[in-house]
Amino acid sequence: MSQLLQLITAATLVALISACSSPTVKEEAAPEFAAEGLHQVKSSGFAEAYVLPTAELSSFRSVNIEPLDLSGTEVTNTAAQGTVRRNWELTPEEEQTLEQSWADRMDRAFRDYDLEGAGDKVVGITSALTRVQPGTGSIGTRGVAGGQQQPGVSGDIVDISGEFRLYDQGSGDLLAVIRDTRRISGQ
Repeated sequence: MSQLLQLITAATLVALISACSSPTVKEEAAPEFAAEGLHQVKSSGFAEAYVLPTAELSSFRSVNIEPLDLSGTEVTNTAAQGTVRRNWELTPEEEQTLEQSWADRMDRAFRDYDLEGAGDKVVGITSALTRVQPGTGSIGTRGVAGGQQQPGVSGDIVDISGEFRLYDQGSGDLLAVIRDTRRISGQ
């Protein structure tokens, strides 16, 4: 299970910080986030991305990274040979390991920012692992932990889904929401 934790952490981090080179923001606010004024971003490299057009994310130099939220993680039934759903559910020890690993990786990913969350331009980041779906099949073209593609690799796989929210810590305004699913090899 510790290898799975490493793969989940790496794949989730890749999902958070990778994106295509030419995203476009829709003109109208997305219905789900109309109250917050978020607009859908197309060609972002994520399953779903929404942003406040006036957010000016590049102006933020301080980051407050909240702990990874595992409380609502759904573990689906498994099709992975020789395993059952309970094999994929996180124990308290695994949750602690995953949370610490996530915190360490986030600190490294944002090492060029003030991580104390000080100042008046602080972006808060919340992250949640929302779904773990183990199965069998081919990696195909979905993301793989570490950003490596392995077309044609078959065997045990797991699709992990997460949601990330960026907000202005001073005003509380929601600046962006990213939702994504990545397929990783359980090997």
